[in-house]
Amino acid sequence: MNHPSRRPGLALSGAAAAVLATLLTACTSPAPATHGRPAANAAAGGTRTAYPAQAVNCGRTVRVESAPQRIVSFFPSNTELLLRLGLKDRIAGQTWTDQSPPKPAYATEYAKVKVLAPGEISRESLLAARPDFILADGEYQFDGKKLPTIAELDKLGVPVYIDSAFCPKATGTATLDTTTADLTALGNLLDAGTPAREAAADTRRQLATVDTALKGRPATPVAMVQIVDKQLYALSGGLYSDILTRAGGKDLMTGTGPEGSNFAPLSAEALAKKNPDVLVYNYTGDADRKASEQWLRTHLAATKAVRDDRLVAVPAADFSELRAVDGTVTLAKSLHPQAF
Repeated sequence: MNHPSRRPGLALSGAAAAVLATLLTACTSPAPATHGRPAANAAAGGTRTAYPAQAVNCGRTVRVESAPQRIVSFFPSNTELLLRLGLKDRIAGQTWTDQSPPKPAYATEYAKVKVLAPGEISRESLLAARPDFILADGEYQFDGKKLPTIAELDKLGVPVYIDSAFCPKATGTATLDTTTADLTALGNLLDAGTPAREAAADTRRQLATVDTALKGRPATPVAMVQIVDKQLYALSGGLYSDILTRAGGKDLMTGTGPEGSNFAPLSAEALAKKNPDVLVYNYTGDADRKASEQWLRTHLAATKAVRDDRLVAVPAADFSELRAVDGTVTLAKSLHPQAF
């Protein structure tokens, strides 16, 4: 996910890279393959996956020889997705937990998932978890520096699946439909087809409810932003814009960043000229939420949004996977409370 708060790791030396390959081979122990037959421990009844199984993701083929038993989740929304698929006993750990609090519905099970790192994970911590599958929010972390590349991990038996809405070539064009596509692919790869289909049906019902409630209502002029280290960023394009539009908003930040991107630096002066009716801002934790709200009230005091006290705080994880659908519903209710 292209969050401006993320920072790349340090490059590995050639010697360190060689050690990495050795350690990965030693530390990773995938479950035995079940070639051509269903897995013995499907998540929840129904039709089971016949292995090996594969799916196309970010232009790559992700292939698993058997149902992954030690999944590592990068980003809170991915952990919640795995929980929704009934895979709590197969999650080896999670990282980037400092990016959002869990949704109340998942809080109890979420708290039981081992935290490998609250933020960026180190090579050592990742290896110690002995993953046989990684579900990640973006490709940017696997650059061959602090972490190995996706291709290197794949050769060592650790396939990586990326949130499709944040594949590099899809970042600026992804929509909420991508969530359903990921559910289908992951349901097959992880032998969780039944709960995946149930989750997909639920997303369609939720979005249909929003569409019905907002039918005929004028769109509300909105700017969606995030503040990192006192720098303002516009969040626009791809999934961000699709969520905003589906929730009954008019994205005032369209065209702010370069083509194909979904965020870009923005000045307070430029945003003030847009004079949004509502300011939606992403936050990672309670302290970040409070600091961001204060920054907006201070620097954009003259805007209609601040004058009318229409600042909407949204956890950063509400813009990926299943939480993108929940986030759309929540945002729609904030923009058009009279419709619900």
